[in-house]
Amino acid sequence: MSVMGSSGASQNGARIHHTMINNLQPDTVYYYRVGTGSAVGEVLSFRTPAETSAEQSFRFAALSDTQGGPISDMHTRTINEGIIAFVQNEFGPVIHDELAFVIEPGDLVSTGSDYDQWKTQYFDETQNLYQHVPIYPVPGNHEQDSHWFFDYFKLPENGTPGFEEHWWYKDHGNIRLVGLDSNNAYRIQPQLDWLDGVLADAATNDDIDFVFAQLHHPHLSGIWTPGNTAYTGLIVDKLEAFSDTTGKPSIHFFGHTHAYERGQSKDHSHLWVNVAAGEGGIDYWDQSDVDYDEFQRVFPEWGFVIMEVDAGDDPKFRLRRINRGNNYFERDNEVMDDITIRRYNNEPEVPSPIAPSDGQTQVDPDLVELRASVFSDSDGGTHLESQFQLTKIQGDYVNPVIDRWIRFENWFMVEGADGGESGSYSVNTVEDPDISKVSVAYLDGLTTYYWRVRYRDSGLGWSDWSDEFSFTTGSAPTGACCFHDGFCDQLRENICVAQGGDWLGLDSDCENCPQVVVAFSEDFDTVPLGSPVDEGTPGDHVWTSLSPGGWIVDRTGVPGGGVTEWRGWGFADPIWWAQTADDQGRSGFTRASGATAIADPDEWDDAPRDPGTYNSWLESPVIDITRLDPNNAKLIFDSSWRPEVNQRAMVTAVFDHGSEIVLIDWHSQPGPSFKPDATDETVVLDLPVPMGAQTLELRFGLLDAENNWWWAIDNIAVVGQASAERMTILQEDFESVPLGPSVDESPSDSVWTDVPPQGWSVDDSGVPGIGLDGEGVTEWEGWAFTDRDWWVGIAADQLRSEFVSARGAIAVADPDEWDDLGNPEALGAYNALMQSPAIDIASVRVDSLQIAFDSSWRPEDNQRVELRVSFDNGPYQILLDWRSQAGDQFHPDSTNERVLIDIPNPPGASTMALEFAMLDAANDWWWAIDNLMITGLCAAEFDGIPGLTFFDVSGFLSAFQNQSPHADLNADLAFNFFDAQVFIQAFLSGCG
Repeated sequence: MSVMGSSGASQNGARIHHTMINNLQPDTVYYYRVGTGSAVGEVLSFRTPAETSAEQSFRFAALSDTQGGPISDMHTRTINEGIIAFVQNEFGPVIHDELAFVIEPGDLVSTGSDYDQWKTQYFDETQNLYQHVPIYPVPGNHEQDSHWFFDYFKLPENGTPGFEEHWWYKDHGNIRLVGLDSNNAYRIQPQLDWLDGVLADAATNDDIDFVFAQLHHPHLSGIWTPGNTAYTGLIVDKLEAFSDTTGKPSIHFFGHTHAYERGQSKDHSHLWVNVAAGEGGIDYWDQSDVDYDEFQRVFPEWGFVIMEVDAGDDPKFRLRRINRGNNYFERDNEVMDDITIRRYNNEPEVPSPIAPSDGQTQVDPDLVELRASVFSDSDGGTHLESQFQLTKIQGDYVNPVIDRWIRFENWFMVEGADGGESGSYSVNTVEDPDISKVSVAYLDGLTTYYWRVRYRDSGLGWSDWSDEFSFTTGSAPTGACCFHDGFCDQLRENICVAQGGDWLGLDSDCENCPQVVVAFSEDFDTVPLGSPVDEGTPGDHVWTSLSPGGWIVDRTGVPGGGVTEWRGWGFADPIWWAQTADDQGRSGFTRASGATAIADPDEWDDAPRDPGTYNSWLESPVIDITRLDPNNAKLIFDSSWRPEVNQRAMVTAVFDHGSEIVLIDWHSQPGPSFKPDATDETVVLDLPVPMGAQTLELRFGLLDAENNWWWAIDNIAVVGQASAERMTILQEDFESVPLGPSVDESPSDSVWTDVPPQGWSVDDSGVPGIGLDGEGVTEWEGWAFTDRDWWVGIAADQLRSEFVSARGAIAVADPDEWDDLGNPEALGAYNALMQSPAIDIASVRVDSLQIAFDSSWRPEDNQRVELRVSFDNGPYQILLDWRSQAGDQFHPDSTNERVLIDIPNPPGASTMALEFAMLDAANDWWWAIDNLMITGLCAAEFDGIPGLTFFDVSGFLSAFQNQSPHADLNADLAFNFFDAQVFIQAFLSGCG
């Protein structure tokens, strides 16, 4: 037959021709040639696909990112010496008989708008293959959404009207191949809605056994996290749900990251396969690496994937990765991965727990090996993965203590890889491939645990869960762990050190930790966030350019233009920041919460701007450091730093308005100041405080940047030991409270009481329905004292488990749980009070008290909380006022916070009492507290040495004679007998 085609003008006088040939026979070889005028090409051939009813096996190849790279002919070699040679050697000499088609998920050329590259980088290099087999590509970011991509390829036009060829599907044999567009402009709901319909149709189509989707951007990429794309995650969710519902396995093929990556979803028959790179420069290890659980094999090498698909009674596919090496060593079509997935896969046998034996006691809590029976699979599958779960609540694995998903192998970065030759290969990081066992370390002592296990075979089939076994640990050796911010916990030594604390030794007590003064703290959460300006991700409380009180943002060094939100330091919700910036590793800043200070030149550069480099400073208010021992002062802050090209970060300090001192000078380029990726780090710096210094000013600068990455900071604190020794006035962790059985909640022993510690009192008269049967859950009618883990479990968690600083018994006001019985909120607002005993402060220096406690606060509707103080039985004063509604007192979710507040104890005060109040609540959330400590300065401490001696007497007399403000102990601005009276009283009492 002879078929006439159509053409359209191209560039430089050339034309692009399209010819449609219809009514061809299935599974038939056709010969063709192309001619125009008197010019006629050589005779070539192709084979049409078989009809679906033939249930014929077939193969296809997959590769991506074939744009220009460091070896200019690598794409040509990948095609000719790679795909063609492998297929001919493995299956047969006639390429169109052995290969049905090729897919390519994006980045075909370096610059999609460059006409010449389509010839030189693509068609010249692929002609020996694509003149015989069809190619089904999708666009990547390098295609730039250019018209050339759509001019050169004819893709199925069954996508959403108006978006034809951006997304489409093609059925071939027993698979449905789905092409998607993951470029920025097309991450839209219509594409997701269309995919829902395509998957729904495939679910009911008996001819379809598998769904393979291809798109350019990964959801996760272990070797190059900047490629991570949240939108792709939505697509993965849909494919996983499809496979769960239908039993039809699925794959998403992707590229963008220049390496091979293959893994699988934990709970779904779904593969993740990165088929890069055909030529683009390899992404080597130690650039931005995260060992995601999903990925099993990651290799920084060029190559391609061969897929073999069988239909019939036992439909299956075999995936093999064929590697071609990298810049440092060559490979000649080495098979580096091989996995076969069946549609009808028999699950492996259910394992049986072996050790610890059921009910075993005195198990060493420092190291426990959970061991199960030998793997067995009826259809010959091998042991791919195991999942072990450990819980403290019998039969409840919703929030297990340990949840380990382990695999017999894990090919990842070699230790110490530097991105050069040592980063050019992968190693199997699994030392023991026997995954019928797992070790767990440092469990709680004298605690009963329950555990179970399941096995997965190489066809992605999971067994059912095993029976549940239990064991009880023996005692656990712990000691006091002192943290820089003043917090202390009883921990094992290695855990303490890993968390940045100082361990005081076995059986030591937190009372031995040095008392820490917090001279300044800033978490930016007081900043009222508003709506975005230029960014497309919506939100009502997500961003502002306004800094907190006393802070200054200097944007004078930032060129005009760019994205408004990121023109110099700004303040944003970190979750929204990660979403609107397409993540790229930003979500890794898990230490950030609420509002975060962010300098992001990468996002700023996404809009037209003036030339020049980005230089912006964030300057603190003046900080009073007179209470700090100059030899022990520290600056602490949480940091997310991602460097690129010339980007630089600095922190400087100025004491008493003097010269600027550089504390940090991080550079993105190799050298003595190079700082690698550290996207979730707590930075602790010694402050070089001069003797006698009274003030400190801090500056945080992101400098010399263009389209580089970011620096974000949160939770800044200036801390240190007190310039005079602080004494502990009161310590309360509620552990002395004897817990009893539950009442209305599910039956449990030793979990709850409404009786406070000795000397404390609770006032629940403001709780509606108290004492009325069926109106309000008894346990939560006002302040209660409960086991933290039990509270988390019976309340269905809802973020309560984030209160990780709490231990054992805690104090809780939880109107959310209270309202779960009857309708008590209809009777009025929930108001609950908890009061401390009278606390002796007669020997405490005026205006020197501090209270610190761990807090878990989750606001909703009209709920608010107050902390109040009363001196000498006088009226209560408000120290803390948090509200759930927008305004000056709004306090966002802070489910694990260390609160530190100065208490202005007045002259002559002898006693103090505290009141914790949950007010105006209905079916709202909670406030819980633990580990309360009140400290102050001894009024008789004058020599700066712990303990009162004769030198304190002489120190006081000297200060008194010199009329030093330090000696005005009754704060009346005079120096007389009353100051001496206060000193004598404090000295004689030993400040006890």
